[in-house]
Amino acid sequence: MKPFRTLLFFLSVFLVLFALALYFPGQGIKLPGNVRLDFFTAADIFAPADTTSLDIQVFLKDQKLLTDSVITRLAQGHHPALPDTIKVSADSLIKIITAIEYPENDSSILFPIFKVLHDLPQKHQLVRIMHYGDSQIEDDRMTSLIRNRLQSKFGGSGVGLLPASQLYPYGFSMTQQSSDNWARYLVYKPADSLIDHKRFGAMAAFCKLESEPSRRDTAIQKGWVKFGRSPYAYENTRYFRQCRIFYGYNTEPFINEIHINNQLTDAEIIPVSHCMKVIGWSFDNPVSNLLVQFRCRESPEIYGLALDDISGVAVDNIPLRGCAGLIFTSIDQQLLRDMYKELNVKLFILQFGGNVVPYIAENYRYYEKWFFNQIVCLRELCPGVPVLVIGVADMAMKDKDKFISYPNLDRVKSAVKNAAFRAGAAYWDMQKAMGGENSMPAWVNAEPPLASSDYVHFNLRGSKVIAQMFYNAFIYEYHRWENISTGQSNLQAP
Repeated sequence: MKPFRTLLFFLSVFLVLFALALYFPGQGIKLPGNVRLDFFTAADIFAPADTTSLDIQVFLKDQKLLTDSVITRLAQGHHPALPDTIKVSADSLIKIITAIEYPENDSSILFPIFKVLHDLPQKHQLVRIMHYGDSQIEDDRMTSLIRNRLQSKFGGSGVGLLPASQLYPYGFSMTQQSSDNWARYLVYKPADSLIDHKRFGAMAAFCKLESEPSRRDTAIQKGWVKFGRSPYAYENTRYFRQCRIFYGYNTEPFINEIHINNQLTDAEIIPVSHCMKVIGWSFDNPVSNLLVQFRCRESPEIYGLALDDISGVAVDNIPLRGCAGLIFTSIDQQLLRDMYKELNVKLFILQFGGNVVPYIAENYRYYEKWFFNQIVCLRELCPGVPVLVIGVADMAMKDKDKFISYPNLDRVKSAVKNAAFRAGAAYWDMQKAMGGENSMPAWVNAEPPLASSDYVHFNLRGSKVIAQMFYNAFIYEYHRWENISTGQSNLQAP
């Protein structure tokens, strides 16, 4: 083919494609099977470059201004003492904090947990915050930094509540190894035909030792769980001063042994139980390596092992991969109530909704109703214990040649927030905190990256950033309460 004809051919193709782009609908063409046909449009060709994307470096620089001392002075209504080179006002610093929101602006919702934290030095008790979430908090992401900040400020040590066997190889805050004969049952996974009850406990799961079917009635089973120090953990997470095992419903006695630094420290025959029970040890010196061993003919149900301090704050990380948070009403209510009471829970943090976003719908009233029921359930199980809901993070999907927020994300966020407010819970907008709509690509493309290439999950570095932002919002509210309550016997909302 002659050069002129080749050029004419390419020009013709270009003109046809250009004409198609002029008339192709911007929302694409829907095809059967929930398939959408997309093509470049005139707007894509002639639209100016997007100037609304988050400048992540400026964003991070602003966040670094919010030290504990700065937040304390802001909450007290004072202008913080900052270097002369930083020309910012108190108002501009406050705007950097994404505020916790309350139904009808009633900030007294969180007063109970603030008072508990404030009184810890006098009462010397162990209080607990339970952080439930989906895969966004796996391997202690977010929770680890929140725990570290709270324990550093109010006292406490240890990683908190852990299962006898992990589903995934977690190890950031504490290493854990378990014998191979543990079986773990989760409330939100397909039901196991052998499980005919709802005794899943506060971790929404329980573990049992499983023997070979042919030897189930005769063999002595041996199982163990070993905890060790993680080189990546925060210092106050690397040790603990007490260990408690939450168990129950063993039809035969079992032997429980505890080894510290490879030395047998205690052994006990545990009798038959028909309800939840607790075995506990406290240690004169902090412990960082522990082996718990079980010997039994019929395994007890193990609802969790708590590695805590004697006093201060315990913060549990309870990740439920693939879960939408609709679990609490499906667990044996008496067992759940008893376990929460024994753990002395003083705050629930719920972080769900991300697993609903990929299922695009016109409205999410059904999810709002179901999630509302879960919050009400917790408040009925633990009267007076506040609930703080963390909203959905920004999540991005591929749209032609770029990533944008899921089109339904605002609707899911509204469902979560509405459920929280209707149930009398506080709410923190995580998407707003990280920069709002279309902010996730900036986190993914940051140097170094703050989120993974799935445009959904924070990486470890990014989870520390967003967790610090949550802590800033929480501790700002705490200091506001502290400032208001000083010298007052009757607290009023600010």
